[in-house]
Amino acid sequence: MATRRRLERLNKTLMKEIAEVIMTEVKDPRLTSMVSVLEVDMSEDMRHAKVVVSIYGEKKSDNFKTFEALESSAGYISSVVSKALRLRYAPKLSFEWSKAMAFADEMGQKIKEAMKQVKPEEEDHVSEDEENDA
Repeated sequence: MATRRRLERLNKTLMKEIAEVIMTEVKDPRLTSMVSVLEVDMSEDMRHAKVVVSIYGEKKSDNFKTFEALESSAGYISSVVSKALRLRYAPKLSFEWSKAMAFADEMGQKIKEAMKQVKPEEEDHVSEDEENDA
């Protein structure tokens, strides 16, 4: 069993290593969207790790394909990372897709649309005020 402090350090290191392996060593053609590793949570026995990722791409279908590529590459990623960090066991990685980026992008689009609707009204008021001053 690892101490809580050791697990926290290991989780941070795993985050960096997993991201590096995904960017440089995974050669799956389905991996077309941008992947960010947001969090890693390793179990106390150090045999399992939950990896929370954010996937951002042009098309939703590309994002789903990218997630499938990550899931199918989990064993390879685990083996490369465990060798690099000299872990006794290669942890079984399970990927979880965080929809935070997609949600933030969707909210940003809604805010832009709302701002477009508000601006024409403001311009009408300004031009009326300018006419009254003249």
